[in-house]
Amino acid sequence: MSRIFILICLIGLAGCQKHMQETSGAEYIADRQDVPGYDIDKEIAVAAAVEPNLRFPARIGVARIVSGLLTVPAGKEAELLVEILGQDARFGEFVPITPLMVAAVNGTGLNHYGEYSSGSHRQLVHDIRLTAARQHLDYVLIYDIGTRSLETNTPLALADLTLVGGALLPTRNIRIAGVGQALFLDVRNGYPYATTAATRDISGLARTYWTYQRVKVLSDRAKWKVAEVLMPEIGVMLQGLIEGARR
Repeated sequence: MSRIFILICLIGLAGCQKHMQETSGAEYIADRQDVPGYDIDKEIAVAAAVEPNLRFPARIGVARIVSGLLTVPAGKEAELLVEILGQDARFGEFVPITPLMVAAVNGTGLNHYGEYSSGSHRQLVHDIRLTAARQHLDYVLIYDIGTRSLETNTPLALADLTLVGGALLPTRNIRIAGVGQALFLDVRNGYPYATTAATRDISGLARTYWTYQRVKVLSDRAKWKVAEVLMPEIGVMLQGLIEGARR
């Protein structure tokens, strides 16, 4: 089993994970400055120098990333997202950040499927923030869904040596891990107020000659399954932000 897949399994055993942040950048930078010879690297100080400013109601952007591409939710996932985001009117207004809008602001990146790609997650988040700023949004909710797969042989793998065996017998065991993450980010200064994550494990058998198609089917199923778990976790995360802003 690969190291990546072992890590995914460990995350899955830990269940859904959430983190809230409301610490001060100024206090973090000033901490331990009274220690003789202690100093903070300039790059680290720049990264730390952000302050929370969480206020509701607000204008909140929503961006969906799947396998490194900015896309729009559809079908049952879209319905579930609308249901989760509409649970509390105190949040304010939720505004979709679409691939077309991001491409228009950044000048490139839209493929013929209507998805937006920037080459790296770091750049993609930057492009989303830039677009959110163009739309005059206060915060952005970014959620990311992807999969990791592992293929192993079943006891029938020797049948691959024959044409009939490779076409008819289940010689491959496929394990797909759906991985979902969400981040609530301040558009103006990049302050990360909250994160949450969830995983789902899907397994199945495949015939050698149709392994690719089987992996795709299981991957699509894993993406929906993890979205089904992640959406309620996003709701819990947002409620935690509301309660934190009231203190």
